[in-house]
Amino acid sequence: MASSLQDQLKKSGIVSKKKSQQFDAEKRKQIQAKNKGQKFDNEIAEKVKQAKLQKKRDDQKRNQQQQQQVKQNEEKARIKQIIDQVKIKDYDGDTAFNFQFNNKIKTLYLNTENYDALVAGSIGLCQIDNIIFILPNSTVNKINKINPVYVVLHQDKPNTTPETAIDAPYADYDIPDDLMW
Repeated sequence: MASSLQDQLKKSGIVSKKKSQQFDAEKRKQIQAKNKGQKFDNEIAEKVKQAKLQKKRDDQKRNQQQQQQVKQNEEKARIKQIIDQVKIKDYDGDTAFNFQFNNKIKTLYLNTENYDALVAGSIGLCQIDNIIFILPNSTVNKINKINPVYVVLHQDKPNTTPETAIDAPYADYDIPDDLMW
């Protein structure tokens, strides 16, 4: 069997046993330093990898938020365009109509025709940038499908009165004329 070069040099007397041990010790130190360096390099590489993954997640989250903001802006522009095309302009009058907007009671003064239509549910109220608009019910339905946040007052079904309600429990009883609410 062939022995190592170090063993051969020891046998021939060129290298002493003490010198051989020094070479072994230096070799072990070099291997340990190399392993420590690799471990240190692996830790750094792992930290860099984690930082890249975190940056990628943050970028994706930021990109998703930007896309959502763009979508909201497009919705708002679309709704604004719809409102500008079909809004009811001449509605000023003496009849007060109260409604809730942003947890506050607001009053809108309407003419009798628009007041009756609003109470009956054939027109509705929408808002954009905190400005109230009066729109036909079909347009309010369309805006409600796009984004219900912009709808302030919308009645899907017209109000029913006791004369038209079939299942009213007190439909058979007359309401006295002198009764005040």
